[in-house]
Amino acid sequence: MASARAAALHALAELERGAAERLRTALDREQLTGRDQALAFELAHGVVRRERLLDHVLSAFAHRGLPKDRVQRSALRLGAYQLLFATGIPAHAAVHETVDLVRSNKGFLNAMLRAVGNCVLPRAADPARPTAELALGPGRCLALPTPLPELELERLAIVHSLPYFLLQRWRRDFGDASVRQIAAAASEPAAVFLRPIGGGAEALAAELAAEGVVCAPATPPYLRWSGGSSPFGTAAFRQGRFVVQDPTAGAAADALPVQPGDTVVDLCAAPGTKTMLLAERVRPGGRVHAFDIDPERRARIATNAARLGFAAQVQIANTAPELPIADAVLADVPCSNSGVLGRRVEVRRRITGTTLARMAAEQRTLLRFAIGRCRPGGTVVYATCSIDREENEAVVRTVLGRGDLPPCTIEAELCTLPLPGVCDGGYWARLRVGLPGPSAAG
Repeated sequence: MASARAAALHALAELERGAAERLRTALDREQLTGRDQALAFELAHGVVRRERLLDHVLSAFAHRGLPKDRVQRSALRLGAYQLLFATGIPAHAAVHETVDLVRSNKGFLNAMLRAVGNCVLPRAADPARPTAELALGPGRCLALPTPLPELELERLAIVHSLPYFLLQRWRRDFGDASVRQIAAAASEPAAVFLRPIGGGAEALAAELAAEGVVCAPATPPYLRWSGGSSPFGTAAFRQGRFVVQDPTAGAAADALPVQPGDTVVDLCAAPGTKTMLLAERVRPGGRVHAFDIDPERRARIATNAARLGFAAQVQIANTAPELPIADAVLADVPCSNSGVLGRRVEVRRRITGTTLARMAAEQRTLLRFAIGRCRPGGTVVYATCSIDREENEAVVRTVLGRGDLPPCTIEAELCTLPLPGVCDGGYWARLRVGLPGPSAAG
């Protein structure tokens, strides 16, 4: 466990100083395997998911403020996260083995973490005292050394480590109950879903169970990995029997009506999971032309196509102008990731209102390009992993309202809110190109 903690601490410090944009990138450099890799991933991502709450608790005992040293500050957060949320780790190990990772100020860090540990009580939280006590799980609660704000949105922002402006937008768009659901999903570890390729979920579950992988049924045709061995070391993985994909992400690919023999464009394709689902559906005789602006990510499309047996159906374009006019186009565009904050935990540290406006401008350009690559009578699906209307409905209606593109009809659209353990959040809209209709301008 010490090596896992050391890797998590190093990744968190790298994120703090801007040397890594994603924790996964920093953790991959540590070259851990097995349980150490899984624990390091859980700890590092958990700290960022709960960073504002951890700082709120720690600050009550740091009379001169949290340490300016990035490693010490990250170590405090790492130790506090273990004490509050990593129930399988004994408190003494969370304190001593975390403090041992720093070179100086050990006494201060030890005292701080012991003080945090003393705030954990072996009983349920009192629901009548939401500013004073926080539920940590069955039979455990945190007696907050500094009360949380009285206003619910301000309290949710701290507990779930979320920008306040996002909570305001979600309440405006979806209502109070949905805000609580979205916030809870943002601070839960993201579930791992498996989608079968070339067979059914029951057969895949049985195949994985034979190698010690425990899966539970999920939204058909998905399975949710729920325990046991890792599915990524199995024969089923090596033989391309499944892809890892959240049901909401898969729904965007499913929304594109493709047939055997079709020519399809996947515009922002890496790492290629949706590309492979489309490739499965265009056989025989069809082809999916995949493009991504990042050369390294394009290489991942080729790797996935080879593992899953779709190399003959997938053509990777090196530039966007190489893409052909297609029967169907999927534009799953870069976005704020506001629907997948439980999975892309670092996003909450950098997303602002200007982020959304900047992304929407890029998304409008990509949607226009996608429509231009679709034949008359064909279909475009515009998709994001955002739940913000500025990136979703507003982008579609702004583009279609310009009047300088082939006429398009909005056939269907869906915004899915994240639900812990069930699905991520996201949006898709299906557009029919070249068929004028009353909804073409929104």
